[in-house]
Amino acid sequence: MSTRTAVVTAASGLNIRPNPSTSEPAIGKLPLGTSVDIVEQRGGWYLIQSGALTGFAFGDFISFRDASPTVGFLCFDPHLCEAPMEPPPGERIEATHANTPIRRSVAQAWNRYGGLLRPLSQRIAIPPAAAAAVLVVESGGHGFIDGRMVIRFENHVFHDRWGKSNPETFARHFAFSPSKRWTGHTFRADPQAPFESFHGKQAGEWRVFEFARGLNEAAAMRSISMGSPQIMGFNHAAIGYDSVQEMFDRFQAEDRFQILGMFDFIKGAGSTSSMIQSLQRGHFDQFASRYNGPGQASVYGSRIREHFEALRAMDPTLG
Repeated sequence: MSTRTAVVTAASGLNIRPNPSTSEPAIGKLPLGTSVDIVEQRGGWYLIQSGALTGFAFGDFISFRDASPTVGFLCFDPHLCEAPMEPPPGERIEATHANTPIRRSVAQAWNRYGGLLRPLSQRIAIPPAAAAAVLVVESGGHGFIDGRMVIRFENHVFHDRWGKSNPETFARHFAFSPSKRWTGHTFRADPQAPFESFHGKQAGEWRVFEFARGLNEAAAMRSISMGSPQIMGFNHAAIGYDSVQEMFDRFQAEDRFQILGMFDFIKGAGSTSSMIQSLQRGHFDQFASRYNGPGQASVYGSRIREHFEALRAMDPTLG
């Protein structure tokens, strides 16, 4: 990890310990507002230096200040919109180093998107390895299939945005389970034909989506999850787009905008967010709890950490 600067945020002062554990007595204490240099990270702990004092501090009580995340949406940052997707040859991960499944998956992601992920990670002040790990674990892995953006059409969302105002037409073509609305999705174009399920194959998703577009295009776009991060169209404003059409066109144009959309969702329009702070501190379970929900936080958090550590092991400069 490269040296970074942080400031003590503990109101009563920050205990500095000889090892990353509270089981040993503190070797010193730094008051609120003290500037420290971050030398190394070990889980949620940081090896810090402040004057003659060197020791470990718990990450919840320091805040990074040398690289504040950019205010505003990433998808309109001209540098990110024009950055090469692939890293330069000297920054690629050699295939001989990617000798486990986790290493291969994160190395492939880095070699494909590292040219974008490095400046993106600088904008939001997280290690590049964290950006790559989140992308691998939290995205669907593929933004396009056969030249078309990966989508998932949600019948119950289309019902809420169009069908409840047009119940007879909706019922002729779309169905879902009334008790678990996100399940039991079926469709038929011909009202005389039997209903059929369509999830699982992109040809089916697009067939239903195109039919729904013919009924109400904006409502249909709001009712699909888009691209590798599978962000719902109704979230367009949350990731910086004035209209769902603008989001759809950007996501359909290039996987760059799917990646930026994912991190705009994580960051928001401000300079930071609780999810960004979790990634800055290496608290991947906390990040996963906010991104995936608390039920699977430990599962997704562990996966992100495994991919983060795998990429850092192959290239320590990325951690």
